[in-house]
Amino acid sequence: MRRILVVEDDKLISAIFVMFLRELGHQLLGRCSNGLEAIQMCHTLKPDVVLMDIHLEGELDGIQTAERLMRELAVPVIYISSDTSRTVIKRAIVSNSYGYLVKPINKKELGISIDLAFYKHKVDIEQKEREQGYRQFINEAPMPIIVIQNGNIQYLNKWALEVFKTHYIEDLLATPFLNYVEVKSINRANSLLKEFELTGFGFENIKVNMLDIHGQKIYTKLSGSSIVFNGQKSLQVTVVESVPLDYRIHLDEMKAMLDKTGVAYVVVDKDMVVVDHSKHPAFKGVKLIGIDVLKNEQCVFVESDGSEEPSLQLTNLSHLPIKFLGKKFRNEMGEVAATLFYAIVS
Repeated sequence: MRRILVVEDDKLISAIFVMFLRELGHQLLGRCSNGLEAIQMCHTLKPDVVLMDIHLEGELDGIQTAERLMRELAVPVIYISSDTSRTVIKRAIVSNSYGYLVKPINKKELGISIDLAFYKHKVDIEQKEREQGYRQFINEAPMPIIVIQNGNIQYLNKWALEVFKTHYIEDLLATPFLNYVEVKSINRANSLLKEFELTGFGFENIKVNMLDIHGQKIYTKLSGSSIVFNGQKSLQVTVVESVPLDYRIHLDEMKAMLDKTGVAYVVVDKDMVVVDHSKHPAFKGVKLIGIDVLKNEQCVFVESDGSEEPSLQLTNLSHLPIKFLGKKFRNEMGEVAATLFYAIVS
């Protein structure tokens, strides 16, 4: 049994609705003939479904009334009208109604429409509750998360806003994700989006150079997974790592140049722990992991003073001593994030 409100200004048709509803086993909560009264009654009676004539007396027609009911109470509305003009049908579709029955009404069709509207509305409410829970999850998640639909940004949390250097979600909503991808990474990012659209498969720890809203470059690692957001398949992108590119891209460029010329190099982080090195004969048999490990392997770093061009000595029993000069790379805070030591004698 559904609880029904009838909004109809024709008394004869309204009486027919009442008869049909009783025969169908539904409860009639009330009847009214204008939009404002319908809104007031819905706030008071909380019907399961509203049967709404489109051409009503008063300042609001049926479609305007239904739009207010959806905004204020999320009540499912079925339109009842003899008007099948293109303009009216288009307005009814845009208003997100739960059905449209053309007068004269058939009792069986009315019963089916009421049940469909009730269950569809129930599913919609459950979906909205799940999405609210998901929004709460990503808002509380301790990592930047971006939701993408059809290539456009649909949602992002506060940590993602920090990555893009803005406090306002409106700066990014409904804009193409690729707008914030650095030109050298466009093809890679576009391939990831297309692959997801075709297969629904995500990805993990993919390097993509991005841009904040001011056009500053950012080095990121992205992971993606499939979710349902606003009732549609969406891509949840998690920013696994985010570092301003003002030093990272220059570091990568210098490493590429040294690799091409065959020069040995070692990259250490701010704590002098080795994070990368070249594939050079000088490092054969040496496990380059960190300072302590290097000492255990009979390799010793001897760093100079705190100048912008430090040097170190790498000593190994099976190799001649090699002297390295270093270049420091600073992050946006001005702190040394990495140092690349490259050989000047090899």
